This record gives sequence, structure tokens and C-alpha cells, in this order.
Amino acid sequence: MAEKSKFINLEDILTRNIEDLTALQKGEIETSKLGTIPVTAIDNNEYKQIKKDCMKMVPNGTGGMYPELDDDKMMIRVIIAGVDKDDRSNFTFANKQLLDHLQVTTADEAVTKLLSPGEVIHAATDVQDLSGFGPKAKKVKEEEVKNS
Repeated sequence: MAEKSKFINLEDILTRNIEDLTALQKGEIETSKLGTIPVTAIDNNEYKQIKKDCMKMVPNGTGGMYPELDDDKMMIRVIIAGVDKDDRSNFTFANKQLLDHLQVTTADEAVTKLLSPGEVIHAATDVQDLSGFGPKAKKVKEEEVKNS
């Protein structure tokens, strides 16, 4: 016989602490040059703003324009946001002293100087997974359902 699913109900949500309901997951990214960097998931508003900042309008060849997402820029911005908001460390790619030390002017440039291309992809994926994207988030959610 199939196991019956237990669905959430409003009373369950209303009895839970708001901080627990809105808490963002924390994790870390591993880098070869810097070591372990703590990161926090990004929320919906941050994700929307990052996506908006990474859109550009491109001519379509017939006099019109269409939006195009710069995936590389978006990955970098996701990493910056996840690192900046984590409260377990004072490290941020946007730190003025770090930018001066690296002889760059933006956090985006600091990320590309300090992380290899593969690390950028993996770090962005890790932050996105913490934020509810990808198979890790699905597996965590399945485990939470099993344990409740």
C-alpha cells in the first residue's frame, strides 16, 4: 500500500515562529586560494534584482530589441550577494581594502581575480541550491517532509 502524503495546513504555519519560517539557509563554498567562505541563500527580491541587473537589450536584426541574460555576470552577482549577507564572517568581495589590494574597482572583478572559472560556477550553484534551486534543495525538502 502506498504511503499517504502529509500536506501542510494553515494551522501548522500559524503556530510556527516567523523567524523560522523566513530564515535563509547557510552554507559554504570551497576555494583553492581563499579557503572556505561562508554564504547565505538569497531571497526572492535579491534574486529578481540580480537578474534585472544582468539583463541587457540586444538588437534582433529587424530594428527591435530583445532581452538577453548575461549568465556569467549573474553567477558572479549571486556569489557576491551570498557572501555579503552572511553574518559568520566579515569577508566581502566589495571591501574597499580588498579591491585596492587586488588593484580592481568592483566586487565583480575581485571575484574573477580570486576564483577560477570552475569555482565561480560551483560557488554560484551552491548559493543557488541554498536558495531553493536545483536537486539539493529538492532532496532537503524531501527529507524535511519525511521527518515531520
